[in-house]
Order: sequence, then structure tokens, then C-alpha cells
Amino acid sequence: MISVLIVDDEQPARQRLRRLLDSHSDLEIVGEAENGQQALDLINSLQPDLIFLDISMPVMNGMQVAKQLNQNDPQPHIIFTTAYDEYALQAFDVDAQDYLLKPIRHERLSKALQKLQRQLTQTKTAYLSIRERETVRRVAVEEILFLHSDQKYTEVHLAKEVLLSSESLKDLEQRFSHDFIRIHRSTLVNRQHLIGIEQDDSGCLALIQDAKTKPEISRRHQPDVRQFLTANSA
Repeated sequence: MISVLIVDDEQPARQRLRRLLDSHSDLEIVGEAENGQQALDLINSLQPDLIFLDISMPVMNGMQVAKQLNQNDPQPHIIFTTAYDEYALQAFDVDAQDYLLKPIRHERLSKALQKLQRQLTQTKTAYLSIRERETVRRVAVEEILFLHSDQKYTEVHLAKEVLLSSESLKDLEQRFSHDFIRIHRSTLVNRQHLIGIEQDDSGCLALIQDAKTKPEISRRHQPDVRQFLTANSA
């Protein structure tokens, strides 16, 4: 079941959308909100999978709600519902799933839901949200080579760049425990990219696919790393 929150300041619009969704047995409407702030409160408490979000609303409009949700991890899927087409480009800038013009036609709604279902049936990708000045960037965890603690920040090493996350290494290890293996008190390596160990005069180093550096493996964590590599060897 996909849990759904309907957000619209007009009650007739909410009722019409509810009637249209009644024919989709895989959806469960868990709540309704009539403005953006109320929507955020309900999202925090209900954690819906999908939000039908009006754009023009009092207190906080739908675009402001979506931008704030971009900071959440994970964030719900958003389908905008609006009478205005000029927001379409902005909608996809905030990772909206779809954009439906009112009055919403049943055929168009079904198409949007089919698209969402196809996406949900694919392998779910975990994301790490990183704030960059005034924007929030979502990085797929599978693209991260390794994480390294640098004082109050965590370096997020990708193949071609290094980003900074304000989340601690400990918190990231707890959130993505199945994706990373600890090789040092200050370093986590993505299991998908760890390909070997190199021993030199400076100690034991991790060989990471596509990485430009070879982070150190501490004595304490060498047995775990060797066991992982042995278990996952061809």
C-alpha cells in the first residue's frame, strides 16, 4: 500500500481528488491538509509515501513545502496539482514526480500513478542530502566511494569530487550500515567499491574502485576488511 496525503486549500478540490483515488486499491489516503504549514506537520507525523500537493495556498505555498521536503532523507514523492502551468519547470527542479493540471482527468492521474509504480518497483536507491549554500543536493549512496571524518564535517568522496556533509560519521554509519564498512575510526568505505588491500611501508591501505586516494585501514579493522573481501571474492 502507498500512503497518500492530499494537500489543497480548497475542500471541493480535495474531495474530487479523493473520489478519483478511490478506484486505486493500492493507495491509502492517510490525511488531508489545507495549507503548507499544516502539510509539513502532517508529513512529519504521518510519513506518507506520496503527496498530492497544490501550489497556490495560504501560509506556505506548495513550492515552498517541496523545497523544505528536499532537505528530508528520505523524502516523500510529490505530485503537484494546480490550475496553473507556469510552475512546471520549477516543479521538476524540486524533484516532483509529476505535475497535474486542474481539473484533473482520471486518465492523466492513472498515468502519473503508473509512472510512480514503475519507479517504486525498481531497486530503491538511498540518497544522502548535502546542503550547498542555498540549495540541497541529493547524492545516491551507491555513488559514494568512501566517507572520511574531518573535524566537524564528513568528507563525501565521489569519483570526480569531494563534498562536505554536516552529518557525523557515526550517524551516517547508523543510517547506511548495510552500504558501508568501517576501516578506520575516521573512515567508512562503500562495500560496492572496496576491491582490495595494499600493504606498503606506511601500513595497510584500502583499494577503492575509481578513488584517487587509498585510505588507511587501522589494525583494529583489518580482520573485518579481510573477511569481507574473502566472503565477496569471485
